[in-house]
Amino acid sequence: MSVWRYTAITFRSPRPERRSGETTGESAAEIRASLRRIGLQVIDLRPIRSRRKPSAAQVGSAAASAVDSPGRAWSWRPAWDSVAEPVVALFHRYLRGRRRDERAELYDSLGTMLSAGVPLLEAVDTVIGSTRRRRSLQRWMLIQVRQQLRSGSSLGQAMTEHPSWFDASEVAMVRAGQHSGTLPDVLRSLSERHERSGELSHRLIGALAYPAIVATVGLGVAVFLSVKTLPSLAAVLNDAGLAVPALTRNVMAFGQLLADHWLAIGFGLLLIGTAISIGAGLLARWEVQLPASLQGLHPKLLRRIAVARLALHLAELLRSGVPVVDALRVLAPTNSGGLRRQLLSAADEVERGAELSTALNNEHWFDAEFRRLLDIGQASGELEALL
Repeated sequence: MSVWRYTAITFRSPRPERRSGETTGESAAEIRASLRRIGLQVIDLRPIRSRRKPSAAQVGSAAASAVDSPGRAWSWRPAWDSVAEPVVALFHRYLRGRRRDERAELYDSLGTMLSAGVPLLEAVDTVIGSTRRRRSLQRWMLIQVRQQLRSGSSLGQAMTEHPSWFDASEVAMVRAGQHSGTLPDVLRSLSERHERSGELSHRLIGALAYPAIVATVGLGVAVFLSVKTLPSLAAVLNDAGLAVPALTRNVMAFGQLLADHWLAIGFGLLLIGTAISIGAGLLARWEVQLPASLQGLHPKLLRRIAVARLALHLAELLRSGVPVVDALRVLAPTNSGGLRRQLLSAADEVERGAELSTALNNEHWFDAEFRRLLDIGQASGELEALL
């Protein structure tokens, strides 16, 4: 589907008006027909060349088609998809993180206009018109969302087509808000969530900036001493017939190694980090159960952060009217492998009639205090606020 820029005049109004904008469609004839149905006569229509590159999923599908052989009884496609999908999911998650501020502003704008009585389609049109850069990725996305809304899709359905902008929990909240008639409140809640997340990220970056700078400067000083100062002192000791201390020799060897191979070491660390991230995604995708000894290496701080994020998102979904079972299944794919399996298992148990505190019985993630507080929240009817 291509994006087209049009200029048209209204032919159903007493005074014809000139209008211009962007829309999506397969061909010029389809665009002219769709605009004619809403009372616009096209006088100029031009396709806009999209700069968007094919996604990793599309590249993976093309590669799988290329390696499939009609003479074989098996195909590479399932194996390739099982590798490509976690990588694409990680890439979408990275893009959503980079676009946090844009998403917060988008949700706030839509929520404010809907609260003021502006129809959804008109609100999206207004946001498109106020986009600063005409060729920004956000504008392309909103044009496609507007076209889907015109075709009869709901906002939640349109959002599912753009995973690099909206995650599953946001789509579920929007759908629940549309069914309950509280969409403006849901959008403002999403905007506040992203604003809080952005503020926390800035605070963490500020808190880590000082030790990172100190560590970098200290490492640079150590390398400079290792390759400039310490060798001269070691030469003096050797001339005097004295042995160079082992610590000094080790420091010089370490500094020389960094000075000679800093590019290879940096690239190697980056490669290891990327491999760990992709490997974790593949393990989660394939639902590989790690041994208990390896699970114990998962830092407690990271587990607490994951549970805190889960509790916040679960509270927002419940407040928006999403049932507990559906909320757990929506949030499961957005978490790591162990927590993901626990949430899917908990959803099945809750569906069979178990209490939420009983279903979340994995002590590696949820301690006794957390489950006890869930009991209190369910008994008092204040589960959302407690979460």
